Amino acid sequence: MTLTLNNKKVLVTRPRHQSDHLCELISNAGGSSLRFPTIEIQAVLNSEKLSNCFANINEYDYIIFVSRNAVKVVFENYLKLSDLANQVQLLAVGAGTTAVLAKMDIMNVLHAGAEADSESLLLLPELQREVINNKRILIVRGLGGRELLADTLKERGANVEYAEVYQRCLPEYKIQERHGLWQNDEIDVIIASSNEGLDNLLKLTEEEDKQQLFKTPLAVMSKRNANLARELGFISGLGIAKASSDEGLLAAVIELVGD
Repeated sequence: MTLTLNNKKVLVTRPRHQSDHLCELISNAGGSSLRFPTIEIQAVLNSEKLSNCFANINEYDYIIFVSRNAVKVVFENYLKLSDLANQVQLLAVGAGTTAVLAKMDIMNVLHAGAEADSESLLLLPELQREVINNKRILIVRGLGGRELLADTLKERGANVEYAEVYQRCLPEYKIQERHGLWQNDEIDVIIASSNEGLDNLLKLTEEEDKQQLFKTPLAVMSKRNANLARELGFISGLGIAKASSDEGLLAAVIELVGD
């Protein structure tokens, strides 16, 4: 018997411009989504450093896009497809970022597969010491974040630089909006796809509503997200996507609250 969401209400915390497909999947599975972005993406613009970096983009041997946001900001503000020479190898952390590049007809992209994390990307044969020693690698990402990828590539002999092309901000909501989420026990399950988004959800929740927050089932993208959720105090059902994609998140939600 196939489970459906049967009118369950799903709180989607993704940035607004990244939630359309996930909300469509929720609707197709019989649920309803309530969008409450806990991260706002702001592009870093008018940066002389970034302009110089992308003007000399073909000096790099590898370009690693850490997220879909990284791809979006770069090709909307700093690069045209025609700027990239064929010898530059593109990589993406995960299938979602690869799919965004594919929509732009950029097909020769190495990626980490379903796991969609730095650890998986670092297992690729193309990123081992004997291949990347003395190679120039550009990591395109948001401001801040994990250093594992760059540190490991440097240990393997690569020359690594960052292009930090966007920043993640805490959205502003009126107190009535934040408090209103948790009235009448209407939310059946929450989706949080990053640690920062999860942290921000806590910051945006009024103290008197946190008990309701913590007892609401939660679907997350990775084991790292799940570990943080437990540390923060989530005590109800916790589902981890088996594939790092919108479809994987939906499957985790259905497993948690599907009928």
